[in-house]
Amino acid sequence: MAKSMDSEHIISRPAEIASILSSLQRHNAPVTVHFRDNDQSYVSMILAVDREQQVFYLDELNPPSGHKRAVAGEIFSVRGAEQGISIFFSHCKIEKLLDEEDGAVYKVPFPKTLMHNQKRDAFRAHVMRSMHVPVTLLAYERGKPIPASLLDISSTGCKLEFDHLVTPPFKSLEIFEELSINLPEFEKVVTLAVEARHAVYQESKERTTCGFRFINVDGRTQAEIDRFVIFLQREARRLDLR
Repeated sequence: MAKSMDSEHIISRPAEIASILSSLQRHNAPVTVHFRDNDQSYVSMILAVDREQQVFYLDELNPPSGHKRAVAGEIFSVRGAEQGISIFFSHCKIEKLLDEEDGAVYKVPFPKTLMHNQKRDAFRAHVMRSMHVPVTLLAYERGKPIPASLLDISSTGCKLEFDHLVTPPFKSLEIFEELSINLPEFEKVVTLAVEARHAVYQESKERTTCGFRFINVDGRTQAEIDRFVIFLQREARRLDLR
């Protein structure tokens, strides 16, 4: 079972790899370079990504001693993080050295595979408007279920939108025994308990949004939530492919 879950985080399609590398580039995220059989780490950044040629361009290495290893054709790995997701790929080798005025730039072919692992509690996946995910919120004390839409979700909580001003207002840490999330992509309904956190009432639009934390989640339900978060991440990357 663990092996199949690990495979969820291995990316092999060049288009998806390009999207992830481009995200690192857009956010100016630093990456760490390690050469094989060497404990020294080098810091760099991805300067550009060429989807057609399936190459990316790596900034000069710091400390500068890494330059000799790079131009000598030594194999290296790259590790980075972006939006709460750790990214790692290996078996890289410089294809071409570009001498720029501001320093060396290395042309590197795409890796065959790329691993990305979500840091638990760190990543909140947004639900696209085109993917309506209906939910129902129920507190036994309130008695009547409250329909809502899912705005975003992480492994530990979610944000809901209500198309009216909820009354009585949500209380901080108010317990709702049943939050039912309809997952049409998986043909499943996930039900779990939550507690209210921060509510915002937009009186002009007659709309309410509120964040909730999952509580007392069993293993099977947690696995379904994590699976849905990963699905949303992949959909976001797919729409970014171009």
